[in-house]
Amino acid sequence: MKKFFLMATLAVCAVLFVGCKQNEPSDPAAKVKAACVGDWKGTLIILGEESEEVTVTFTEDRVTTTGNFTAKLSNWRAIDGQVWVDLDDEMKSSMNIAIDGVNMTIKGNSTAITMNFPEKLTKLLK
Repeated sequence: MKKFFLMATLAVCAVLFVGCKQNEPSDPAAKVKAACVGDWKGTLIILGEESEEVTVTFTEDRVTTTGNFTAKLSNWRAIDGQVWVDLDDEMKSSMNIAIDGVNMTIKGNSTAITMNFPEKLTKLLK
């Protein structure tokens, strides 16, 4: 009887585990997009030696910084193992975003990215 309850418990746990895993996005861009949401802090290097602490806030569809930069986010895509997102700023910038736990790395294809976003950020936990 104990073996039956043990087997039944293991079966229920397996079903719950598989069910939870199925809800996770399998697309790398969708995973990064979900992980981005929240507040991130980093140091922006200005003119070589000066630096400024910047908070970057990601929502589902927008990014803002404490430096008064804001843009709508669109077209999340994975290319060659990297995740890119397009911004609706004047320069039509794209950001390359990588997340490793609570650490984020941002690179971009425009000066709007390099002048407003620290390359390395850490997630602010609430």
